[in-house]
Amino acid sequence: MTPENIPDSYIKDEEEARKMAEAENIKRNEEKNKNSALQEFRNNLAKEILKFPKEERRQMLDKAKTKPEYWEAREERLRKVEEEETIDNGLGVFIKRKTLFHGSNISGIQNFKPADEFTIGKGVYLTSQAEAAIRYARGHSLKHEDKIPPIIYEVSIENLKLLDLRDDKNVDIILRGFREILLKLKEKKESGLKWYEEGAILDAIEVIDTKRYHHWGLREAINGLQNIFTDYCKSLGYDGLIYIEGGNAPFTGNHDTYLIFDPSKIQVIEEHKLELPKGETNN
Repeated sequence: MTPENIPDSYIKDEEEARKMAEAENIKRNEEKNKNSALQEFRNNLAKEILKFPKEERRQMLDKAKTKPEYWEAREERLRKVEEEETIDNGLGVFIKRKTLFHGSNISGIQNFKPADEFTIGKGVYLTSQAEAAIRYARGHSLKHEDKIPPIIYEVSIENLKLLDLRDDKNVDIILRGFREILLKLKEKKESGLKWYEEGAILDAIEVIDTKRYHHWGLREAINGLQNIFTDYCKSLGYDGLIYIEGGNAPFTGNHDTYLIFDPSKIQVIEEHKLELPKGETNN
């Protein structure tokens, strides 16, 4: 086939493949550079701490923990050693042990409670991305007139089964099943539903049927029905779910959410007070 006879569709496919390869290469280089920077941070921190007498090193480490760079470096190390086991043909994961983070402006939490406001279900909202937890904590701290320092909680979960809704195919499967539950509730005369839940059911069925959630996210499909959705996920034998959320922009941006239904299954490891970015105050 001579160049002048090459179909336009073939040229477009080749161009698209080239662009995808370039984007993947850029992504790999960015990840490599980030890992190198985090390793450099860890090395420099270790060298800096060793300059101080032993009795002062703990204080220096605590000071380092107020910096986002420390948590990014720690998150990277944890990711390498805490793996998730795929179960149920990829629908879920089993977590033997995993360290997660929770951003807050409340100090002294020993036992978590379900969030007052929830987006994708009822429970405690955590993330594996320390940077997202830090941004969330700082954003909420800045909203208060009194000077409340942002706080990041380091927590652990053990021996839990979580729905893996980071995969769009899994979201489709779960929402198809949820739709059947909604239809049964709709047809049941004495379902005990509140008036706003009845309307939300009709909206949810339409969103699921038209797959609008592919654009707007899981929250669009379960809006007003988070309690029912939580019970449905529990009925499938799961302790929680994992999903990619847009978060409280501009505080967090896209990040993974680990929603744990039962707060008693979360163990607080440590509470860490953070610094506000330079130039930002609580006033």
